[in-house]
Amino acid sequence: MSIVKTAVIKADNAAAWDDYIQTHAEAHYCHLFDWSHVIEEVYQHKPFYLMAVTGQSAGFEKNGTICGIFPLFEFKALTRKARFISIPFFDQAGILAKNHDTASMLFAKAIGLLRTRGTPTLEIRQAAPSVFSELPELINLGSSVSTMKVSLKLKLGMAQEEMMNRFKSKLRSQIKKGMKNGLKSCIGKQELIDPFYDVFSRNMRDLGSPVHSKKLFKTIFKYFHRDAFICIVTYQSQPVAAGFLFRFKNEISNPWASSLQKFRHLNTNLFLYWEMIRFACSLGLDYFDMGRSSSGASTYLFKKQWNPEEKQLYWYHWYTDEKQIEERPESLYIRPWKKLPMFAANLLGPPVRRNISL
Repeated sequence: MSIVKTAVIKADNAAAWDDYIQTHAEAHYCHLFDWSHVIEEVYQHKPFYLMAVTGQSAGFEKNGTICGIFPLFEFKALTRKARFISIPFFDQAGILAKNHDTASMLFAKAIGLLRTRGTPTLEIRQAAPSVFSELPELINLGSSVSTMKVSLKLKLGMAQEEMMNRFKSKLRSQIKKGMKNGLKSCIGKQELIDPFYDVFSRNMRDLGSPVHSKKLFKTIFKYFHRDAFICIVTYQSQPVAAGFLFRFKNEISNPWASSLQKFRHLNTNLFLYWEMIRFACSLGLDYFDMGRSSSGASTYLFKKQWNPEEKQLYWYHWYTDEKQIEERPESLYIRPWKKLPMFAANLLGPPVRRNISL
């Protein structure tokens, strides 16, 4: 009688990986295999993508069936020790598995990788509480969890006119005011990267935050051309607001959105979000993912007025060195950054941003 075995191996089959997440109910667009290429090519953080494989014969690791996946990056920064993250720069990824035993195997493999590489910290960003407290691999490990971040999703599934009528009258009038102010929009792909980045980078500078590399957005289109989109809002032909969109299964997500401060009195932010929602409706999607926010923050309050569904995010940290627990949290805010001229902010921003995993 053959014995069914399961092993955890380094992933090398992108198609099989993506086939698996397409069938998993809890999969997120950040689980897609090609993010390993995007992040490594742009910021040189090394991917360690693990998958659990079940089979019945010698060599089943190559020919078996995937029953779990775990995307990880060894995140090396200049200002702190290297750590493993699933995954950096985004809201959530974490382990996807068919059952608890498989998930535990993947987690245990990651802890072993942590110790083998001499890396003191494992960080997992996920949308469900941890279920690994009983594993022997956790002995002598410190841990902490941050629940500051939440996911906000707007339920769609209706025509644009019905969607508009669902909003409160104040919100509807503010959106219509943007239209009356002469705001216009367009949806496109990589041909809109330049105007998107002009708005995005200026807004990040004005917020005191180093900006992502323009190469990041170009590389996303390189690997995800079919499902990536850009929305540009213009006023008198000038780009004044912009959003980046990513489609996955029955929803579309908005990981980056910005508007120029001097034009916000025209209701550019509200008009931008309505145009992205309208686009999602036109694609027949069920959800518009507004991205993560910190509870109570200004971005959170802005998104809440659209009446989205709120879901807690859990950012877990496990430490092989208890001293790491006391390490200062990361921040995107650098007070002097606001004073930089744009050419300097765009030149210095990406090398700094690659060291901040948020």
